[in-house]
Amino acid sequence: MKPRHPPARAQRGISLIVSLVLLVLVTLIAVGSMRGVLLQTRMSGTTHDRSLAFQASEVALREAERRAATATEADIPAAGCAAGYCATPALADTPRWMDAAFVGWQPAAAAVPADAPAPEAIVEDMGDAPNWVGCENEIPRQPNCSTRRYRISARSAADGRASVLVQSQFAAP
Repeated sequence: MKPRHPPARAQRGISLIVSLVLLVLVTLIAVGSMRGVLLQTRMSGTTHDRSLAFQASEVALREAERRAATATEADIPAAGCAAGYCATPALADTPRWMDAAFVGWQPAAAAVPADAPAPEAIVEDMGDAPNWVGCENEIPRQPNCSTRRYRISARSAADGRASVLVQSQFAAP
């Protein structure tokens, strides 16, 4: 016996329609996956850039802390800023580290990653402060009651890059 095939005019082309619908679905899934991968790539690039900026800021902060540890009265200007050292800020002034027009930042001399933004720092004199609660009221006052304090701000910023600002309160030894 010979198998009987339906005549060509009786076929409707349903397999073509089903395969085209499946092709469209697979294309939509692929496009969605590509968008997700691109977003994750951007996020990881931003995270890497922020990490580099943070590391550079940390380098500048540690360098400024070493400078503050050896600072003398002659290093601290009476007013304003000079060579990365700043006088005690007035309470009414905008903090220097928040002021976009402030230009007294001292560039860090230490090595930083090659593709990191250049870090810079300032050391602000905050005056003497007690080392423990109530020591300034003791009679006789202990010789190690108060210590010179500094606010150290370091930043790493560049146009179109992550900006990082780190600060520390430093007590001179």
